Amino acid sequence: MHDCVVMQDGAVAFRCDTDQLKWPWLTLPPAHNIVVQSVNYFASIGASHVAGRIDPQKWTALTSFQWQTFACGADARPATHGVVDPQADPDRADYGISLFDAEGAPVYRFTGAGVVFQNRDFKSWRAKARQEIMALPVPEDFLYAVPERVGVTTAIESLVSDLSYDQDMPVVEVLVTSVNGFRPGHPYHDGSGDHVNSGHLCDAAQQMAHMIRSQAGRHAHPCAGRVIFKRYVELDRPFRLSLTDISADQNDLTLRFTQGQYHCADLTFQYAD
Repeated sequence: MHDCVVMQDGAVAFRCDTDQLKWPWLTLPPAHNIVVQSVNYFASIGASHVAGRIDPQKWTALTSFQWQTFACGADARPATHGVVDPQADPDRADYGISLFDAEGAPVYRFTGAGVVFQNRDFKSWRAKARQEIMALPVPEDFLYAVPERVGVTTAIESLVSDLSYDQDMPVVEVLVTSVNGFRPGHPYHDGSGDHVNSGHLCDAAQQMAHMIRSQAGRHAHPCAGRVIFKRYVELDRPFRLSLTDISADQNDLTLRFTQGQYHCADLTFQYAD
């Protein structure tokens, strides 16, 4: 983002960087979840820095995030500018972002909820939680679904196994590693390298949903969604995605993320077709 302006009420207006060489994920359709998650991340973090909302002495934790993509069709145009809402409560990490295309039509609406806290024990809790998951066995021969099954182009982009079933409900295993989860290994994903990011979670969920909906000949990207975060998901160890609910028309799917014995997140996708 660039040309940022902090308004009198605290809102932040900005323009989007549209350089596809710098940000290869911009070559994907605007409704693709890698694009959705990337735009949300850079807009929210960038605006927070510009507006001076980040306190280096405090931790932030995003507890939920939801979005709507207004441009889901083949003729969708990318976002070129946007505005981040004024921050209503400095003791929370809540935010709202609206983005528009070059002609002023809406492309995305993001809202997130979270907490800001100062906790000296956070690092030790994080280390203990990570150590527990990293004690699980290292998978020797994880079998990823072939690219065309999950709606991607290359093998490195496939993050999930083929569908299997648990009590007649679809499940997949997911393995995001330090190699397949980040550039230059992965063509689009990036991140801190500390844990599985929301972009990875939503990409894996989109791949599972693609397999489920493909059985009925449906292949579109979701036009809206919501994620509730409960616990970090660790890199280099498998986690499971389970379908917990689906509408009769397959336009609404709810998925649960678990790793080890822990319930880590819930995600809902909404489709327009």
